[in-house]
Amino acid sequence: MKRIVLMSCISAILSVATAFPQGVRTVVSSVVSLSSEAPGGAVVSLRYNEAVAVLFPADPTFIQGVEFELRIPKAFQGAESSIAWSLFSGIAPTPTAGRFDYEARLISTQPLPQRVSMSLILPIIASHGIKGGPFASLIPAVARSDDFPLLFKLSPIGKGLLPAMESAEFKLTVRPVLRDEGGIRVSVSTGDGAEAQGVSVFIDDRLAENPGKLILAKKGPRVVRVSAEGYREEIVTVPVEAGAVSPLTVTLTPNAPFIAFQAPAGTYVTIDGKVVEPGELSGLSVEPGEHTLFFRIGDYSMTRKFMALRGKVYNVVLSVELDIVVTP
Repeated sequence: MKRIVLMSCISAILSVATAFPQGVRTVVSSVVSLSSEAPGGAVVSLRYNEAVAVLFPADPTFIQGVEFELRIPKAFQGAESSIAWSLFSGIAPTPTAGRFDYEARLISTQPLPQRVSMSLILPIIASHGIKGGPFASLIPAVARSDDFPLLFKLSPIGKGLLPAMESAEFKLTVRPVLRDEGGIRVSVSTGDGAEAQGVSVFIDDRLAENPGKLILAKKGPRVVRVSAEGYREEIVTVPVEAGAVSPLTVTLTPNAPFIAFQAPAGTYVTIDGKVVEPGELSGLSVEPGEHTLFFRIGDYSMTRKFMALRGKVYNVVLSVELDIVVTP
């Protein structure tokens, strides 16, 4: 009975996290940097009394946590409880070769499970969507940017390790846990070389607040709609991958003014001195700006000026009325 109570106490102590720094003496075998561009992470080796440091990602936009996957060598299988894993935050000073003494805050610690591998996930944002499961344990804590570097450490909690255990190497994979979204970076140009004003970008019919910056979107095909005053709207489908940025370049075509004529047959029409052929009377595009229209029917002629604006449609109706008045 005493032995059972003692083992329970040891397990409980190993599960307690501390909020204050404590001394940690270890060899840091590797230093790993997280990156959403390397979703597979990094694989490093360490022995039973060594540690691995983890740096905060340079761009944490798509990262919501860090996963530690440890493969236990055969020499320790069946004797896993002789080794404990510990996870620390705020390690200081910065890990370097040849240094053994550090200070850090304990996040969590437990003996190794009786399995060939184990996986731990530590969130780095409060509003994460990570869930634990039978193959990955979720640590109930959040490591923010000022909690880095992290330190994953192995320590013996028993005596009498066999020679094979002394030289055995654990394989640790440190990888980012990505959000279920990626990003779209939209670049807009115009076919006429002018700077488009009032550009609006919609992702799945939802207006982007800052279209000039990175737009976050759920992974999968997304419908992007780009519009600007005086230009035709462009609609493009963009595949979005989790943790990746999809660049999109959109060239807007000027929405030139459009003019259509309704005139009696045989009417002679010109725009700025250029003859409008009969087949063009149903409509043609013109450049924005002031234009001069000339009409002639027989001996009757007329000239009109108008200002054509982008995106506008103009209907010109020319009619000739004949009134016959009967007098007593």
